[in-house]
Amino acid sequence: MELRWFRSKFSPAVHLYRDGQDQYGEQMPEYRGRTELLKDDITNGSVSLRIRNVRPSDDGQYVCFFFQSSISYEDAILELQVAGIPHPQHM
Repeated sequence: MELRWFRSKFSPAVHLYRDGQDQYGEQMPEYRGRTELLKDDITNGSVSLRIRNVRPSDDGQYVCFFFQSSISYEDAILELQVAGIPHPQHM
C-alpha cells in the first residue's frame, strides 16, 4: 500500500507512506519535520495529513493518492487556504 500527498503531478512528495512506514527520504525539503500522517482510522480508509508551522507558501492545491495494487487506486484533491493572523501593534 502507498499513500502519497503531493502538490502537483510531477513534484516530490509532501508526505509519503509506503509498506507501513513513513518515507521521509522522498519528501520535499520544505516539508521535512513539519508533516505527520494521522493513521488512527487507516483500517477504515480514513487518514489525515497534519502540517505544522504553516507558511504562506503552503497555500494551494494538494493531492492525496492511494495505491493498493496495480489495479486499485484512488485520489482526492483539496485546497488549502493560508490566512495570516495580524499581530497586535504595540504603542
